[in-house]
Amino acid sequence: MSRSIKMPVCGWLFLPAVLLLLIPAALTAEMPGKKGDEPAQKQASPKVITLEEGIADDVTLPFVPAKPRSKAEQKKIDSAAWYMTGRMREARNDFVGAYEAYKLAMEDNPNSLEIYRVLIRLASGLDKTDEAIQYAQKAVELDPGDYELMRKLGLHMAGQGRFEEAVNFLEKASESPAIDKKSGVYVIIKHDQANLYERLGKQEEAAQCWEVVFKALTKPDDYTFEFNTRAQLEAKQGKLFERIGQSFLETDRLKLAVEAFNKAAESQKGRPGILKYHLAQVYYRSKQYQQALDSLQSYFDEQLQSKGRKAYEFLGEILVALNQSDELIPRLEKLAEKDKYNRTLHYYLAEQYGEARRFDDAEKTYKTSIGESSDIEGLAGLLRLYEKNQKYEQLITTLSEIVQSGEGIRKIQPDLQRMSEDKKLVTALVAEAQKQKKKDPPGVDVFSAFIIAKLAAEAGDNKAAGEFYEYAIDAAGKHAKPQIRGNWTLLILQEYSTLLREEGKYGELSDLLRKAVENPLLAPQRINLMSFLADALERNGETEAALKVNEEARQAAPRFPMLDYQHAWIYYHAHDWDNAIEQIQSFIKKYPQQQDRVYEVKMMLSNSYVQKGDIAKGEKVLEEMLAEDPSSPSINNDLGYLYADQGKNLEKAEKMIRIALKSEPDNMAYLDSMGWVLFKLKKYEEAVGYLEKASKLPGGGDSTILDHLADCYHKLNKNEQAAELWKKALEAARKATPPDTKLIDQIQQKLSQ
Repeated sequence: MSRSIKMPVCGWLFLPAVLLLLIPAALTAEMPGKKGDEPAQKQASPKVITLEEGIADDVTLPFVPAKPRSKAEQKKIDSAAWYMTGRMREARNDFVGAYEAYKLAMEDNPNSLEIYRVLIRLASGLDKTDEAIQYAQKAVELDPGDYELMRKLGLHMAGQGRFEEAVNFLEKASESPAIDKKSGVYVIIKHDQANLYERLGKQEEAAQCWEVVFKALTKPDDYTFEFNTRAQLEAKQGKLFERIGQSFLETDRLKLAVEAFNKAAESQKGRPGILKYHLAQVYYRSKQYQQALDSLQSYFDEQLQSKGRKAYEFLGEILVALNQSDELIPRLEKLAEKDKYNRTLHYYLAEQYGEARRFDDAEKTYKTSIGESSDIEGLAGLLRLYEKNQKYEQLITTLSEIVQSGEGIRKIQPDLQRMSEDKKLVTALVAEAQKQKKKDPPGVDVFSAFIIAKLAAEAGDNKAAGEFYEYAIDAAGKHAKPQIRGNWTLLILQEYSTLLREEGKYGELSDLLRKAVENPLLAPQRINLMSFLADALERNGETEAALKVNEEARQAAPRFPMLDYQHAWIYYHAHDWDNAIEQIQSFIKKYPQQQDRVYEVKMMLSNSYVQKGDIAKGEKVLEEMLAEDPSSPSINNDLGYLYADQGKNLEKAEKMIRIALKSEPDNMAYLDSMGWVLFKLKKYEEAVGYLEKASKLPGGGDSTILDHLADCYHKLNKNEQAAELWKKALEAARKATPPDTKLIDQIQQKLSQ
């Protein structure tokens, strides 16, 4: 079995410039000599540099401090040097080099707040977010009063979705003794905290923060706002007041909620209905249900739609609280009569008709409101109505309308998923579609047939799925619009091909792809389609036909590496090892830059040598690959398996396969390799565990895996289980395309013993 082939800083740190000074005292220097040598004589007087002499005319002697520096002093000097190096590199736009220099400066002076500030800035600019956060945390430890940095750190974490950590830093920022509780910065931090608390579902904490923001907005003279901060809040105060009011409402701060909603209404001039809507919420929260109803009616009277569906759902909640649920539909009808163009209202009314089993009224309301618009919300509601009332003919028609609307399929995805999980519904829908396609004209078109095929495939009815995919392709080919004959044919073809491939029906797939290759409207995709056709033909055992199609495609696209790769693969898959080796070597020579493909064909080359019987060459290929990439899971696996299969280097092989298995613990081939090397090490009980796990994975019915597991059972004296597995392995080996004659002979010999 092929093992893995598958088709910136402290002010005092600045260094002074190097100055050449006249030195009044004598300089001394000792020359190195042998032990016991006399020390050099001191100079009688210093050498004085005059204007007549050049600087380079004299020898500069090393500076020797009178008092040696301590380690701490030397580190500060080194830190300053690296800091200045960073500054220089940054000035030259070498930001990576600057970052590395600043890090070295930080190592020698780990308590310099200014170095951390520079590192934070550069790390952020270089997308080293985690490192920026680490430096920021250290900076906060050094200066707990730096609320600005704590805020930035909080916002950084919020941007990463780390909301709990983010809100903790914002809390520290707002509680900092250095922050002015009447400053605009403090208000903004509270604003940020409120947002995060709401995300975390902490409504009480959010409301407490909103109180600060609300006071600042309503009494701005009490706060010292910067212009930008004030402008930032005032630009969105209408929606902000509304949001604050909602928070106060949810936390039973009802008086404050009314004040906030009044402020929202003031900022939304001429829209008192919005205020009435919010007041209705306050009344409802206060259990003053009739006042809530009257206030909500004022919102409706203005025919406002800003609250969308929520307003009508709220009406239903109020009526339930008043024990007047039966009044919901009559009230909605009156509203709908006055507000004829409010689709949200009409769709909600239609839903209520449906809930009340008034099918005709629901259908009429949906259709009237949808009109000629193909509005997805309305069509989706109609779809659910037909589904609930088992009106399958109308459901099929509605599916077609939704599909043709462009974004329809994506928007009704939850509905389609639900429908596919209801097998009775899918069966009934398929049965109705089968009746409809026999009509003249058919009641099923390319669009509805496509969706029915998808639903059937998702429900596991592959026969019905194939039937309607074929019908959809045929209908697309006969459509009057060229874009349907082309684009839709290609879309359906892709979906149907996936289904046939999953079922292993390569003969049917070949027939389907032949027609596609000949379709002139699919000419832009012809080379790809020919490649898919060659693949299907080879997998169906038609090697000569596959080579012919591949050759035609290569002549049409001579610089397409994938086709040359496929040429080699066809021979490899057909077990024509000599031709496979020749074409693989040709590919490696022709496309050395295609690293991923070269890797794959080298793996194929190794296996080709092994299958041909030249195991030494197969080993050599893998050993050369391993030398270039020692940590590669697949190379370690394949070479380890090859060693194990020969019964050599078994301890080394086990270590290699464990490297592979660590990377993918549920890889079927790696599990089989581990089981096989343990078998060779005579660790049969341990081997069984890996092989049984491999056999239970998708594709675990592979003849080699079953054969290995049977061998283990045989060694453990589980002979009946071994014999049963050998029979299954033999059957699988015979069904393989092409059949593995060598493995078939081996298994037959075991069964005959």
